[in-house]
Amino acid sequence: MRRVVVIASVLVVAGIAAWFLFRSGPATARDLADRSCSSLAVGLHSSGTAVRLEAQKAIEPSRQAAHKDRKYRRFAAVVSQLAASNSANGVGTPARPADLAIASQTCGAKVLDPKAAIATRVPYLTDATPNSVLVNFATDRAAPRAAVVFGPAGSNCRTSRATATAAGVPVQIGRRTDYLYNVELTNLRPRTTYCYRLGPEVFDLSTREVAPRFTTAQQPSDSTPFSFAVIGDWGGGTRDEAKIIKRIASSPASFIVTTGDNSYISGNQTDYGDLSGGHVFGPDLWPQVGGRLPTYAAQGNHGFSIYMPMLQNWPEPATVLASQGSYQRDAYCCTPNLARTHHYADTWYAFDRGPARFYILDGAWADHTGDYAGDFLAHWNGPVRGCPACGTELQWLQADLAAHASTPLKFAFFHYPLHVDASDHRSDTYLGGPGSLEGLLARNGVDVVFNGHAHLYERNTPQIPGSNMVSYVTGGGGVHNGADTLARVQGCSSYDAYAIGLDHTACNAPPPASDQQVFHYLLVTVEDRQVKVTPTDENGHPFDIQTYHF
Repeated sequence: MRRVVVIASVLVVAGIAAWFLFRSGPATARDLADRSCSSLAVGLHSSGTAVRLEAQKAIEPSRQAAHKDRKYRRFAAVVSQLAASNSANGVGTPARPADLAIASQTCGAKVLDPKAAIATRVPYLTDATPNSVLVNFATDRAAPRAAVVFGPAGSNCRTSRATATAAGVPVQIGRRTDYLYNVELTNLRPRTTYCYRLGPEVFDLSTREVAPRFTTAQQPSDSTPFSFAVIGDWGGGTRDEAKIIKRIASSPASFIVTTGDNSYISGNQTDYGDLSGGHVFGPDLWPQVGGRLPTYAAQGNHGFSIYMPMLQNWPEPATVLASQGSYQRDAYCCTPNLARTHHYADTWYAFDRGPARFYILDGAWADHTGDYAGDFLAHWNGPVRGCPACGTELQWLQADLAAHASTPLKFAFFHYPLHVDASDHRSDTYLGGPGSLEGLLARNGVDVVFNGHAHLYERNTPQIPGSNMVSYVTGGGGVHNGADTLARVQGCSSYDAYAIGLDHTACNAPPPASDQQVFHYLLVTVEDRQVKVTPTDENGHPFDIQTYHF
C-alpha cells in the first residue's frame, strides 16, 4: 500500500510538471539570455566576491542560449570573460570596454548605465611618497568629477575621497580617444597600507571586485627592510612580458623601477594601449601589478622622440618637485648632432626609501640625432651656448650627490649601458670611465647602477679604482617585437662577471637552455647596508644571486 502511494505521488508531481511545461513551453534562447543578464546585472552592480559569484551564475544560461541560437555566441564568450579568474594576487578582473558593450547590447541598460564612463586603463600607481600616491586611469569618455575613494587596509576603503583636479587629458589610442586622469591621495601615513576603488563616476570592474592595496613609502630614517623590482626593455606586449609581470606580481617587491624602453616600437599612446590591446596596458600586462606597485620609469630611446606619452603615462610630480629634478618638455640645440632645435622630455629626479637614495636619470637619446653621442652632448658634457637645457641634468646630479653624501646607499637607473657584451648594442664609452658619468657616480658613493638597452642579462664588476660600484644590464623584460629581440652574448670582456643571452650564449655562466631563461627581472632586497640582487627568469627560477655589503 505504501508503495502504491509513493508511485501515485511521483505521477502527480510529474503530471504537474508536464502541465507547466505544456503551458509555458521550453525556455527559448532569449529566455536563457535574460536569465544570464539578470545574474550579470547583479554582479556588475555588486562589489567584492559577489561580483565574481554572480557573474559565474550567468555563464551556464548564456552557453545554453548560444547553443539554441548562434547569435548569442559572442555574448556567451563575453560572460565567460567577465567571470574569468585572475591569478595575480590583489588584482580584480579587468572588464574590456568591447565586452561591456556586447553585454549592454544583449541585456540593455539593466547591466550598465549607457551614460557611464568606462575604465579603459585600470588604475595604476606612480609618484609614491611617505604621505601621498598618484592613482592614474583612463576612460572611454570624459568623466566630470572623476574620483578615488580610499581608506586604511581592512576598512571599507571609502573613508576618504580624492577628486581629479584637472579634466581628463585626451590621448589617442588607435582610432579612439581615451581620457587620462591623475588623482592624488594625500594625508597618508608613512609605511602604511591602504586600499582604494574608483568612484562611482567611472565603471571599473577590477576595483569593484578587489580593492587594490598599496603601501606608502617609508621615511629615510626608517631602516625596515624592503624589496623592489627592476625591469627593462619590456613594453613589447609579448607572452614573455606577461609572464615576467606575473612573476613581479607574486614577488615581495613594494615598487618597480624601469631602465627604459617601456613601450615598443615608437612609444606612442597606441603602443602603450589600454584594455582593448597594446603593449603595456593590455588586460594581461600592467593590470597585474600597476594597481598596487608604484612605478618609477626611466626613459629609453624607444619613445624618446615621441615623448609626450612618457610624461603623461608615468607622472611623478611630488617626487620631482621634492628633489628639484626635471620632468617636462625641453628644447635642445646647438650641438654637433643638432643642426636645429629639437624638443625632448627631461625625466630625471631622485627619491629616498629608508637608507637608500634612488636616481632616475636620462641616459638615453633619439636614435636619429646621435644616440650615445647625442645623450652625452646634451646631458653629460656641461653647458652649451644657446641651449639652456644642455648640461642641466649633470649640474643637478652633481649638486644632489653632494647634498646626500651621507646617505648610506645609492642606486642609479638609466638606459644606455656602461658596459655590455651584446650583439645588438655596444658599451656606451661616452658614459663609461673615470672621467665621465660612471666616475662621477662611483666617486659619490653610488653602489649599484642598473642599465638596459642591450636585450640580455649581464652583471659587471667594479671598474672605477677605489670604488665597489657594480653595474647590471637588465634588458630582458619581454621585448620580442620585429627587429627588437633578445641579443646574443658576444665576447667575454674582463669586466663581464656573468652574462646570458639568445641562442644559448653566455659568459662566465651556464649557457641558458632556452630563451625563457633569458627573459627576466631583478628583485632587489635592501636590509640596512646589505643589498641582495636576485635575477629571476620568466618561469620563476632565480639565477646569479648576489649579496653585497656596502
